Amino acid sequence: MSVNEYLYALVCDDLASGESKFGKKKQGFSDEQRRMLEKWQVPKKYYDMIEDMSYSKGEGYFIYLKEGYVNDVTGSRSIHCEKTSEVRRIIGKTHRK
Repeated sequence: MSVNEYLYALVCDDLASGESKFGKKKQGFSDEQRRMLEKWQVPKKYYDMIEDMSYSKGEGYFIYLKEGYVNDVTGSRSIHCEKTSEVRRIIGKTHRK
């Protein structure tokens, strides 16, 4: 099966089922992401503002905010920190635009 055939089959499957597997994936946090937020001690009141997050040992903590939110420290929708204490301090400066 070629890449085009594969993509076509995925689109047809989504249309036939009435839901997108990709769209479902981005609804809320995965169990792993929720555990990450809890481990980082991010207050639950900020969960609705967060679109995605990740951690890399070499690069640190990344939080990406949903459209319509901004962080005063970074001046953007992206937050990058090296320590969990910075994550908690900086996420507190997040609000609606």
